[in-house]
Amino acid sequence: MKVHVEIDSELAEPEVVIKAPTAALADQLQAALTAVQTPLTITLSQRGSHYQVNLAEVLFFEVADHQVTVHTASEMYSTRRPLTELASDLPANFQRVSKSAILNRDQVLSLTKSVTGNLVHFQKSHKQLYVSRRFYKALQIALERKG
Repeated sequence: MKVHVEIDSELAEPEVVIKAPTAALADQLQAALTAVQTPLTITLSQRGSHYQVNLAEVLFFEVADHQVTVHTASEMYSTRRPLTELASDLPANFQRVSKSAILNRDQVLSLTKSVTGNLVHFQKSHKQLYVSRRFYKALQIALERKG
């Protein structure tokens, strides 16, 4: 791999251009760079206490009654941060699947399409999440790319 570095004092933030022979390799490099930049934990609250939760453990974020609930396999936490703000700060493996939900693709066990709705089941959890028709195809493609 060749690496070319340019110092530009006029830039407000780092800029990275990825040139790769395949889209899959470009996606891997982008995910690796995003992971380096993104914090691995998030501060959440539960029953008046604050916790540092590893993002890898998060199954999904969901908005209900103007509050964002964060689901892990065994717990539920809340955060005051709006879903749109969270979406911009999360690593590349988190994907919006409806107007009110973002899921962690690394935690997905299965994606089922049916007449009654598109449903995601998660690894090591009984929890499930509905995916809107608008976001179904993009999620399906992302999961197929992941392998």
